[in-house]
Amino acid sequence: MRSALPYLHPIAGGLTLALLGYVGSLGLRARSDRRRARVHLRRHARLAPIMYALVVVSWVGGFLSTWLLRRDLELGASPHLRIGAALVLALSAGALTSRWIHRPAVRAVHPWFGAAAMLLAAAQVFFGLQITP
Repeated sequence: MRSALPYLHPIAGGLTLALLGYVGSLGLRARSDRRRARVHLRRHARLAPIMYALVVVSWVGGFLSTWLLRRDLELGASPHLRIGAALVLALSAGALTSRWIHRPAVRAVHPWFGAAAMLLAAAQVFFGLQITP
């Protein structure tokens, strides 16, 4: 069982990033499909907090799994950890701005935090694959 534990973070992280992509696509589709925008935005608002929590848990899980299970890796040596922290920060900014989304200035910057999160997620996959056990 112990030999399977290092694979838990990559699998959970992959599923989490897939959900992140779906939640991000809902926000994007709301902008391009005005007819169904309310449906997409409602689903985006409902799933985004769950996705945010999963990303934070995945980041902490990756940190802990490297520290406790991966003696072959130096903690923080890979860009994967720093990109994960930046991803959490981008999503934190998105979560914070969502509180005041009715303000035009906030509504204008909120999608950029999501776009940054999507780009960071792509980099996260690239650098994570390089250190997968």
